[in-house]
Amino acid sequence: MIRHSELLFLEGNEIVGNFFEKKENSLLILGKGFDPRACKVLKLLKSRNVCLTTWLIDYNEKLGYSDSQKNESRSNKNEKQFEILCENSAREVINAPSYKVESGKRRLVVSESVRVFLTKKKIGLFDNIIVDLSAMPRAVGYSIIKRILDIKNDSQKVYLIVCENSECDNKIKPKIVDESAEYLQGFNTFSMLSEADDDETIWFPALGMNEKGAFDIIYDYIRPMEICPIVPFPAMDVRRSENILRQFGTVLFKEREIEKRNIIYVPEYAPAIVAEKLYDTVKYYEKALNNEGTRDIRYAFSSQSSKLIDMGILLAVIELAKDGIKTGIVIVENQGYESPDEYDESKEKIYCLCLNECEFDW
Repeated sequence: MIRHSELLFLEGNEIVGNFFEKKENSLLILGKGFDPRACKVLKLLKSRNVCLTTWLIDYNEKLGYSDSQKNESRSNKNEKQFEILCENSAREVINAPSYKVESGKRRLVVSESVRVFLTKKKIGLFDNIIVDLSAMPRAVGYSIIKRILDIKNDSQKVYLIVCENSECDNKIKPKIVDESAEYLQGFNTFSMLSEADDDETIWFPALGMNEKGAFDIIYDYIRPMEICPIVPFPAMDVRRSENILRQFGTVLFKEREIEKRNIIYVPEYAPAIVAEKLYDTVKYYEKALNNEGTRDIRYAFSSQSSKLIDMGILLAVIELAKDGIKTGIVIVENQGYESPDEYDESKEKIYCLCLNECEFDW
């Protein structure tokens, strides 16, 4: 087994492009969204003539909760670019709704949707599976990656790729309409029917700019006995961690009385190290608080941070679940986003985490 810290991690468009130029029989899965980075990875791979089949995942079912008209226009523009880039290659647009309305209530069904289109037979046709998280909501990306890891064969290789631009992320503001949170199906390793009062939950929220509303909603949902905020440091934006702590200062240290030593600083540009640090932290808590296995402790994770940190959280949760530790990922549904018209391409960079390759394989 490859340790997370030994996973091959590629940084920069040129390096990523050179790496995949040599790959044959690859599948690229990307999300349909308004984000200006939606087709950046596809464009890079196409420029290198990678032997590629592409699936575009449409997760927005437009049940009265669609994005603003401006963002919907941006999403359609990205889809047109997808069609142009894939004009001479195999492509498919797949409808995989995240939510359904039943009896007047919205129900999260992303895990069910993913199981329908992601079958062992369909992905068995490819040697390399690339998941582009750039324009995917976390619930969709997490569900797709876990499903692939559960059903792929030993010879297939999986790559998590993202076009990052922290300046763009800082300007995107989520619009929360339905103020509710829930555990993402397929990741909670405990009974959803058990009473919350019977459990002791330690919460690991990855903090991001403009996300105080989501923080409060998740807090009210899980009522944790302890909070360990995850803050990116070092980060691509050298002031990112400082700006986040300034924005969350009152919430963390006055309203919730969190001890500063509880803050977990993780390198934003190294998701494998994020995974190991979170894994080791939870194992430490288990040893300190649950050494005899008599306490019913849960470990809840959430992320309003970068997609690179999302990768690390996902890997940590998967490994902890293998160890029989009660873990879960909590999400808040955003019903739209406010995003500026301007986009600075010079600040973007593509990263790739290779889940089945070691950086020491020379």
